[in-house]
Amino acid sequence: MRSFPPVPDEPRPIRARGPRGSGALRAAYLDLLKLSLCDLVGADTRMVAKDEHGVFSRRLEDEQQLTWRVDGSDWPLNALTMVGLRRLDDLQARVEQLVADRIEGDLIEAGAWRGGASILMRATLDSLADDRELWVADSFQGFPQPEPGTVDDTLETDVGAIDYFAPGLEAVQGYFERFGVGDRVRFVPGFFEETMAGLGGRRWALIRLDADGYNATRLALDTLYGGLARGGYVVIDDYFTPGLDVCRDAVDGFRSDQGIKDEITRVDWAGAVWRKTAEPEPAGTVPAPPVSRPRARWPKTGDPIPTDRERLLEWELEQRRERIAQLESELDAASRRPTRRRLGRSA
Repeated sequence: MRSFPPVPDEPRPIRARGPRGSGALRAAYLDLLKLSLCDLVGADTRMVAKDEHGVFSRRLEDEQQLTWRVDGSDWPLNALTMVGLRRLDDLQARVEQLVADRIEGDLIEAGAWRGGASILMRATLDSLADDRELWVADSFQGFPQPEPGTVDDTLETDVGAIDYFAPGLEAVQGYFERFGVGDRVRFVPGFFEETMAGLGGRRWALIRLDADGYNATRLALDTLYGGLARGGYVVIDDYFTPGLDVCRDAVDGFRSDQGIKDEITRVDWAGAVWRKTAEPEPAGTVPAPPVSRPRARWPKTGDPIPTDRERLLEWELEQRRERIAQLESELDAASRRPTRRRLGRSA
């Protein structure tokens, strides 16, 4: 039985700091940016839900449900990240620390979805006038189909066909430009089996992984970790996530194989981070992984996600259609019955 540190229980207010104190404008900017990335600046916000009838969206109704956005425990319909405010706070702090400590290397996020966490990293670097590069690696097409018989075959894979998880490269690039953080960003589109080989041998200051599955997580660590500078960070988005044991197993297996003893710190209910204390591998000594054959892609429907109201109206419409069909059938049957004449009695 694994024993994990407790989840932080201090409330995290859903608000940005006002422009007061030292570095006030920078702090206020980054706080407001995080609220924007989590879709928490409007009158309301919607989440994506899934049941036995399919996928739909609904409004987060009260303050208790809004805390899901703090913890990153829902699928936001319009936000640019699923990470939540707690993990964004921690990610910002890690970037600030590595800049303050002058840790060499670029930053990379492997598994970016709409790019919100990377947008925060780039904005944090820009606010500190740090010109190192940020790399964003993702298929931008959603999840690949798992290979039968592998450990990832146990994942909930039917979400792979949902367009929601496939924002597209051009859309993600547009989000960076919209926030004014499009410079010094290198996009690496494609599944990790196709792209990781080209990322080996580089120097990294921070590696953020949100790959979900076992093979993708292990492949990213095998490729990138040797180039992580001493004092650099590894951030794992789903290390503690219930139901994603394959992600934690991949991390634990890698750490065991590499003899890594650096302490894993719990960020919140899902995220984890550790700081590397060993010297990095010399440049060019980490072999690049072999290029795998292209993975099968899920077919996409192109259909928009309906709202809960639209689903209810569709259900009511279907009920009325069925009732109309029933009445038409009864009317047709009645019209086909022979007419009975009443026979009068003769005098």
